Amino acid sequence: MGPPAARAGSARLRELLALSVLLSDGRPAAEIIELAGGAVRSWTPCEVVAVPREPGEAPAEVSGLRADGGRVTVEGRGWAWAYPLRAFNGPQGHLVVAGDQPPTSDERFLLTSLARYTGVALGQDALRRRLRTVAGDLDRAEAELRQHAAIQETLARAAADPTEDRIRAIAEALYAITGLPVVIEDSFGYARAWSGLAEAPAAEAGAPDLRGPLPVRDGDRLVTAAQPRHEVLGTIALVDPGRMAGERDQFALTHAALVLSGELAHVRAVAEVERRQRRDLVEDLIDGADEAGAAARAEALGYDLGPPHRAVAVGYPVAPADEVLAAAVERAVAALGLPGLVSRRADHVVLLSPEPRPDATGTTWERLHAAISARLGAVEVAVGVGRPADGPAGIAQSWRDAQRAYAIRAGGRQRDGVTVDDQLGLYRILGTGAGSGDLERYVDEWLGALLRYDAESGSELTRTLRTYLDRGGNYDETAAALIIHRSTLRYRLQRIRDLTGLDLGDPDTRLNLHVAVRGWSVLGGDDDG
Repeated sequence: MGPPAARAGSARLRELLALSVLLSDGRPAAEIIELAGGAVRSWTPCEVVAVPREPGEAPAEVSGLRADGGRVTVEGRGWAWAYPLRAFNGPQGHLVVAGDQPPTSDERFLLTSLARYTGVALGQDALRRRLRTVAGDLDRAEAELRQHAAIQETLARAAADPTEDRIRAIAEALYAITGLPVVIEDSFGYARAWSGLAEAPAAEAGAPDLRGPLPVRDGDRLVTAAQPRHEVLGTIALVDPGRMAGERDQFALTHAALVLSGELAHVRAVAEVERRQRRDLVEDLIDGADEAGAAARAEALGYDLGPPHRAVAVGYPVAPADEVLAAAVERAVAALGLPGLVSRRADHVVLLSPEPRPDATGTTWERLHAAISARLGAVEVAVGVGRPADGPAGIAQSWRDAQRAYAIRAGGRQRDGVTVDDQLGLYRILGTGAGSGDLERYVDEWLGALLRYDAESGSELTRTLRTYLDRGGNYDETAAALIIHRSTLRYRLQRIRDLTGLDLGDPDTRLNLHVAVRGWSVLGGDDDG
């Protein structure tokens, strides 16, 4: 009977060859399968019932499908066969053909050949689709790289511009890239720079957790850390209440944080060098440095020691000073716009600041204390202010004055507050607080009987005596200050005479008693002291 190809007939072979050309002309898989199905119906009494790409993908009516093809069962059909669709880039599935009667051997030859050409065509289509996907990925990657390079270049220019505040320039560059407002804060949560906002944003309550993957969402902000190593030097955030920031914005934010890290590390290194130089200068000045040398060093730091300066001692009355207090003093000085040099010793933070204007002297130090306290919260802070020094050589004495004023404030009952040395008057010669044994003995000698009586009976004879002496012995003013009747005052003064055996009319006695009640106040015996 001859080979199958011969029996298939020259006309069918020509059709098969023509179809192979059509199948390989770059058309998509759906059209390839449609052409194959039309050929099966044209050449055989069968039809294509399924083209599963994997054995497990065959429809429910097809059973017995194996990877290598062969006979299968199709519901309602007398004959069914799965022809493997193979290509150079791997299996492409199966061509499942079914009919009521099996095809002839010539028709099976055509079906086998058709499956071979169809598999090759489907493989070519799969390869084209893969190439298109890869090309698209490459295009997107190239576009993303160009975008990232543009972002990096913009931020690098901002960080390298010597004519700008580089931290602010980074904020403005990130705002220009993303269109979202930008806030840069230091490690304490205070705004260093911002862009896209009319004014500095208020400090956020509580810091975001930056220990995990960055950036992180913190309320209306998308935040990441400027962290060159393990220490967070600051944060940079996009203000994004509408959650509009996409991958490009997050990349820009992350790279801005990297650029900011380098800038903050540089600023910190320069500041540390300058801070050490300033602290060394302060130490030398309060220890009595050479005036000409100190002035030259101050000039090199850009600081003017020409105006009269006061030394200021700041500390915790019950604990040594620490870096937290030093940072609070530095920030308070900056917030108030006070020029000055700051250093820290074991017990105190030292501030050297020019003498305020005459109309501001009375409030400057109170404002300084309030600004420091605001940064520390509910912590007692004592401030002692020395007398003004006319030149660098006098700063050492001003520092001794400040220490005395500080000790009087810290040793009193009202430890939180300010004491200015040149306003102490008599207190300056009464000692430096509760550690002065001579002052304690003096107070006990003149007031001991009254103090013990007050402690036992709950009376206020010592305070009454102080008020009486402070008012120059004026009955009316004393009674008004104590909010008592004149007769009550007379009774108390008589009781004081009886307990002490002293004549309140004697000038020397009155002087010693007045000094004693002042000393009692210094030692913390009176809330009003």
